[in-house]
Amino acid sequence: MDENLEGIHRPIYHNLWIYWLMQLIALVLLPFDHIIASLMGFVAGVIQLYEVYAMRDVSDGMGRAWRTMLLSLILTFGGLILTILAIGSALSILLLLVTLAGLIVMIVADYYFYFALDELILPRGYSYPLGRIRWCFWLSLIGGIIATIVGAVSPFLALVVKIVMAAVIIWLLWQYLQAVKAKEGC
Repeated sequence: MDENLEGIHRPIYHNLWIYWLMQLIALVLLPFDHIIASLMGFVAGVIQLYEVYAMRDVSDGMGRAWRTMLLSLILTFGGLILTILAIGSALSILLLLVTLAGLIVMIVADYYFYFALDELILPRGYSYPLGRIRWCFWLSLIGGIIATIVGAVSPFLALVVKIVMAAVIIWLLWQYLQAVKAKEGC
């Protein structure tokens, strides 16, 4: 298989299916325990980090996405673990802010990831509309905001929103990957 196809197709495919699968598992585990869902989110984050690591040499944007995602995981889950250890103290509020900063940094990592994919279209000549892959970033951002708002009323509906959003993103990326496969001749 061509190095370009291997460097782009497999990591994106794995990354998105893992994300979607984790949302479905979180839906099943929701009635039981949020700690399990949080641990599962960490595992999914580490797997996604590995997949983006595989793409870091494809473009500068992918390298930035990998470094930003690494920082986000450190801030988010490091802050979360330290917050649990510091419950009841003034430090726990500061650590919650660190966790929130990690989630914001993850939004930046998503931005680098999807915009880097879009930048790969022109020089490689993929037959995919320029700018469409950026919709994935906006969908994930808007869907995350909607899921957070809906989550205040119903955690179940919030997960349904995330699953639907992930399915649309997978569909858009699947079209992108088909354009990559067509160009690479596989």
